[in-house]
Amino acid sequence: MPAHNGQPPRVKLRITRRRQQRFLEMFAETGNVSVSAEAAGISRSGVYVHRGSDDAFAKAWEEAAQVAADKLEAEAWRRGVDGVAEPLVSAGRLVCGEDGKPLFIQRYSDQLLVTLLRAHRPEKFRDRTSVELDVSDRLAERLEAARRRSLAKPETPVLDLKADEVD
Repeated sequence: MPAHNGQPPRVKLRITRRRQQRFLEMFAETGNVSVSAEAAGISRSGVYVHRGSDDAFAKAWEEAAQVAADKLEAEAWRRGVDGVAEPLVSAGRLVCGEDGKPLFIQRYSDQLLVTLLRAHRPEKFRDRTSVELDVSDRLAERLEAARRRSLAKPETPVLDLKADEVD
């Protein structure tokens, strides 16, 4: 098989149990299919095909996806509740203490907290949008005003021309 763009041809590898396990471990760690497939030495498209044809692998994939999602949620919780230490900067310069070490400030993410609250207590923290319109009175008024305006205007003559009367 000839080389493509100076690169050796890609060899399609069988998705062995060992490669499946490596993919699932990496997928649970990263939540990223491409990174996980590469780490397992298999193609991204091949892993999707395999998921569609192997029920046990598909179930393990879903479990790995849940593990990855749990890690994301734990990190969101940490950043929202515990915060993240960031170096203190003033006028573009790092602020240091008397000991010469950089000072840090704890930053929290309100957006992550709101997201977590919506996920865990949707009945209480969901977006609420309500629009109440009562147009019945105003609509009647506007229709009446339009009727009066049309009655107050002088009538515009309407020409009724037949096709045989037009030159």
